[in-house]
Amino acid sequence: MADLQQHSIAVKSNGIHPSLEELRSEPVQEIMGKMPSWIVRRGIFMMAILVAGLFIGAWSFSYPDLVMGRVRISTESGLSAATVTIPATAIWKIHPGQPVLIRLDAYPYEQFGLLQGHVITTEQPKADTGFLVHIQLDHALQTTAGKSIPAVAQLDGSAEIETEKLNLLQRIFGKLIL
Repeated sequence: MADLQQHSIAVKSNGIHPSLEELRSEPVQEIMGKMPSWIVRRGIFMMAILVAGLFIGAWSFSYPDLVMGRVRISTESGLSAATVTIPATAIWKIHPGQPVLIRLDAYPYEQFGLLQGHVITTEQPKADTGFLVHIQLDHALQTTAGKSIPAVAQLDGSAEIETEKLNLLQRIFGKLIL
């Protein structure tokens, strides 16, 4: 019992347990607080390589900015004319010559592929339903998978108009690095 009282007095007098007192001695603190120089040098070098790798990756990975819309292809008199309806908020991004990929509803793109085209002109219809973008199909009704789509009166689907292609670094920092 006297030993227990003596132990509790030792803990109460300086606030720490006697076994932990050795860890707070100056030699132990000096060893634990000193960072080995080789870790510091290699750590800085590894961090520099990591940051350089991130910048190189951000420069090399690019992805397009797309405007999505509904497309209607009419194949009257043997000519294939495609018209895409896009929202009014995206019309300022559309310019002649931009590439377009078309997915047809009746022909799954996983099996049949996509139709390719490019923007010819834009116009505003009389009704307030957005804007119409006229598309020239590059290979008529021949898909990217090499399959021909039969000419029917009307084909519906979705279209992706590629407005610009920027890398990740340009997207993050904007016009600062162009």
